Amino acid sequence: MLGTRINTHGTGYFPLIVFRFVSLLSAGLRMECRRPYLRSMLSRRLFNWIFYGHVWIALAATGLSWLSVRLTFGNQDWAAEWPVLLFVFCATLAVYTMHRYLSWRRAGVRPSTRRYEIVARHPIVSLVIGGVSLAVAGGIGLLFIDAIWSSLLWTLPITFFYLTPPIKNWRRLRDLPYVKVLWVGIAWSIVTVEIPVQMMSDLIDASYHRGLNFMVSPGSPQHPFGTENLVRLLFTISIALLFDFRDVVLDRSQSVKTMAGEHPVFTRWLVTAILVGCAAIVFYSQEYEGSTRWGLIGAYLAGIGIAWFTGQKRSENWYAVVVNGLLFIPPITYLLAALWGADAGAI
Repeated sequence: MLGTRINTHGTGYFPLIVFRFVSLLSAGLRMECRRPYLRSMLSRRLFNWIFYGHVWIALAATGLSWLSVRLTFGNQDWAAEWPVLLFVFCATLAVYTMHRYLSWRRAGVRPSTRRYEIVARHPIVSLVIGGVSLAVAGGIGLLFIDAIWSSLLWTLPITFFYLTPPIKNWRRLRDLPYVKVLWVGIAWSIVTVEIPVQMMSDLIDASYHRGLNFMVSPGSPQHPFGTENLVRLLFTISIALLFDFRDVVLDRSQSVKTMAGEHPVFTRWLVTAILVGCAAIVFYSQEYEGSTRWGLIGAYLAGIGIAWFTGQKRSENWYAVVVNGLLFIPPITYLLAALWGADAGAI
């Protein structure tokens, strides 16, 4: 029934996948109070691979990219969107997997925290997953290189130097005081807004100007995506600020100053202000209409409650499941708006 309704509105199959994983997010919320309940639902191994093997965060990036495509071009057939979404999923999975592996190898003493459990037990498997994902993303990216090369000029250096120092004994970008969250926000806005829109635009151009039979709707972007790019930048920065609470001990051990480590109360207020700012931009922008506008406003305001429940004492599961799960809320509320009214996708 749900799949039929989704296709009727032209939203494709990806939202159905998102809904399957939403139950895992709610399980993560209940887990904070009733851990045995979660263990009865999912084995520890499956839980680890989904949430600490970076499948969850890769799906979140894919959902945000789907949202960007729909906001920019309106409803498209899933067959046209899958190369774009597969590229984002594999690229995100590769980057986060390799980041975790390199951090594990770089540490003088092997970390024993939950997030390193998979790479510590399965380093070869982690390398294979990262390598295969990178190869798939690279292969798809080459097909769209004319469209995305300008974005890659920004993304690749930021990603590479975030993971590893440019010169031996130099700092990585993530080790620079206070600006770690900025690099994360820039990378996520490029990967989940600019690149998907550029790839989809290239698909539309290929279909209607080169005579290829892609299942896409004609037309150029319905609006400049600068507004959504700004909102995405701010939104992902707010989530990165919350993750700094988790990394306080690690960052201090590496002499990295962060807002959460130096000014924890101010950080929560800053996150609140950023999320309110995201909602305000959507509210006052003429590019968002009807149920789409109100759905996205609700999505950003929903993060405020999570922000005030987030702190250094929260478990790693809280960050892996719940804080990362905030990234799913905008595409889910967009989907609900699409099911509620016919104006979703037309901004």
